[in-house]
Amino acid sequence: MFDPSHLRASELVGIVYLTYLSIIALLVRLPAARRVRVWSAAAFVVIVDLAIGTRDGWVVQQLRDWLPAPVILIAYFATGQFYVAPSAKVEAWLSGWDARLIGTATFESLPRALRVYLDLVYDFCFLLIPAGFAALIWAGASASADWFWTLVSLAEYGAFATLPWVQARPPWAIEPPRAVDRTGIRRFSLVWINRVTIRANTFPSGHASGSLAVALALMAAGPGLAIAFGVLAVSIAVGSVVGRFHYALDAITGLLLALLVWCSMIAFGS
Repeated sequence: MFDPSHLRASELVGIVYLTYLSIIALLVRLPAARRVRVWSAAAFVVIVDLAIGTRDGWVVQQLRDWLPAPVILIAYFATGQFYVAPSAKVEAWLSGWDARLIGTATFESLPRALRVYLDLVYDFCFLLIPAGFAALIWAGASASADWFWTLVSLAEYGAFATLPWVQARPPWAIEPPRAVDRTGIRRFSLVWINRVTIRANTFPSGHASGSLAVALALMAAGPGLAIAFGVLAVSIAVGSVVGRFHYALDAITGLLLALLVWCSMIAFGS
């Protein structure tokens, strides 16, 4: 029988989200192979969490401390199984907000060094989450591990959760090529995201939401780390728009989602 009493809050969050995906897989039309992948991902996470949650020891505790990081990746790719076809209405809506917020800007006039920086922080933003947790441990705040992962997981899953219902291509896949797309770093970025992402737009942006959640979670370790990671989080959000990996509204709502989760956790004393 499933007994959640020995699970951490962050582990429960992951199980609940993957259960949500498993239920949706029954309700929407998906190829059988995709359903199996979603259910397999959910079963794997539940089994591992239950297996290690009943054991003690330093090694087990270290495993539990770090396990939410790969679970977030598993959940991301499981969510990607629901991406079937972009919605013209959703893409037009997001593009319309781009027109209001950034106009016709192509950002090609930005200094090359700044564009390279923004591309790189976006390309490797997946490293920010484990780096943030490592910083938390380094700062001697390991007691806040579950709080850290609960905040980051809620921010990430909140962004992923809409993908089965709100499907769109990222701007780079729709808009005509730009002159900056011929530069080496830009070519690398486009190849990179084609190979290591689900190649679908998430609204809100999981990159923006998760990155800012890391910075907010690091307040437990001290303002210096929180500020440093906050700068990186804002850079990732800006880079997602400048690089046309996300629509402006994705980035804005992603940042707001992280703030909402953080405020809610504080308000409810989590």
